[in-house]
Amino acid sequence: MESPTGEITPLAPPAERRANLRDHMRARHEAGNTCAACTGVCCTFVANSMRITPVEALDMKNRLISEGRWTPELFATLTKTVERYGLDRETGDGRRSLRKTYTCPFYTPGPRGCSIHPDHKPYGCLAFNARRPGITEGGDCASSIHELENREAAFPNEAAHNLALKTQHRLYWDKAPIPVALLALNAT
Repeated sequence: MESPTGEITPLAPPAERRANLRDHMRARHEAGNTCAACTGVCCTFVANSMRITPVEALDMKNRLISEGRWTPELFATLTKTVERYGLDRETGDGRRSLRKTYTCPFYTPGPRGCSIHPDHKPYGCLAFNARRPGITEGGDCASSIHELENREAAFPNEAAHNLALKTQHRLYWDKAPIPVALLALNAT
């Protein structure tokens, strides 16, 4: 969204833009629909095809920088993930692209599951939760489209920020797999 002067209005802080998703996730957990006993299959090549916007990638990059994790070692891990799963090559029938699955480079086996702080985690990851208690190997989990739509509606200026980042970093995509998106922000 632009201000009357034509400038893009400032983007709300990452935690504020994720608050409704975190609240929804917390409510699911309080109802017993928790991921605590799950192996985290949703973060592996078995089920993960998470794609993020430039704004989400910048949020992650800024957090990684603040934690001292924006390093050559991280870039090597991201590059290895892209190569292993062919994330740099689109596949499809010419009318649409097929999403590729990959193991998230930030996935850590065990109860924590993800090494990205929830205030900087991709929106889709926060919205993907167990639909019933006792999930251990995935299978009955889903993304809360309604909560994602509410989040998007609450921050209409985010689209302008995504477009500005696409222009600034010469990005050809609206959404990309996490490692592709982060490497693109490192390249420029």
